[in-house]
Amino acid sequence: MSNSRPLVAVTGLEGRDNPYPGAAIARALREARGDGVGVIGFSYDPALTGNFRGDLFDRVHSTPLPGAPAAALIPRLLEIHRQEPIDVLIPALDSELALFSEHAAELAAAGIRMLIPSPGTVKKRYKQRLWPWARAHGLFSPRTEVVTDPASFWRQEDWSFPCYLKGPLADAVRVESQAEAEAVYQRLAARWGLPVLAQEPLCGEEFDVCAVVRPGGEPLSMITIRKTALSAAGKAVGAEVVDEPEAEAEARRILAALEWAGPLELELLRERSSGRYFLIEINARFPAWIGVSGATGVNLPDLLLRLALGEELPEIPAPRVGTTFLRASRTTLGRVEQLGALLSSGSLVHQEPL
Repeated sequence: MSNSRPLVAVTGLEGRDNPYPGAAIARALREARGDGVGVIGFSYDPALTGNFRGDLFDRVHSTPLPGAPAAALIPRLLEIHRQEPIDVLIPALDSELALFSEHAAELAAAGIRMLIPSPGTVKKRYKQRLWPWARAHGLFSPRTEVVTDPASFWRQEDWSFPCYLKGPLADAVRVESQAEAEAVYQRLAARWGLPVLAQEPLCGEEFDVCAVVRPGGEPLSMITIRKTALSAAGKAVGAEVVDEPEAEAEARRILAALEWAGPLELELLRERSSGRYFLIEINARFPAWIGVSGATGVNLPDLLLRLALGEELPEIPAPRVGTTFLRASRTTLGRVEQLGALLSSGSLVHQEPL
């Protein structure tokens, strides 16, 4: 670092119906360090709500979509880095991780640090690979298969309705019939691409374990929540921090088998009939509720930053059991000139560099 004020770049600035984690990460860093940290946003769309959060971001820069070729995205990041040296980059979207992992050495050589898993580890948690990977490691996970032909897939004797259809990156929709399945398949394929996956339904209680993980799979700290309110998309809009030793033990087994590094969220379900914990998904980033982690006593984004910078780690308390949250919406005011600046110059300055 050129000075004692690290500069952190964060992606995932959308904050509407299905919010991304970027603004929440920035909020947690501001809560922990105030003006002692610089935070800039990487924005894939000039209309993202986080672009206009001058209370969270010093500056916002336009960047290509994560699905764009590396030949477009990586040079743009390095161009921004030459203008204002970035100490740490925190990717906030699952769709970015493979690309950033492949180019981690190049970015590190330029001085941009990240705490993310290797390319091989990233591939292990792909949705279409998760079920066979879990079985190979003695872990429970609901049966999940690629739907190659929605017209014939459910003719298999051992598949029936209801079940869930899932996009490769996001979305899970419960379908009850062949006609509904075919319509949802087309909708998911159009939005997220292929493969579309079918997953058997389970009955039980849902938990999320969010962790910051040292390279090799040892968690530095974890927060376990029990979902208490879900959005129409099945996302946790209300939850309670719980003490679930069995869920945390299962999370440690998963992390060790993955050999993970960095932030992630494990979605688990405790099956009602057996009491077993099933691994539903692995989200390779912080969840959108991470902005409230400081209120639990464990600010996970700040711990990640400390780990990435090599700072001395404080004594880390256990999260406060019983802490609850309920997501609310916020209206952000801006000026049309700000949108014009982002569109014309590729950057929006909320606060000049110190």
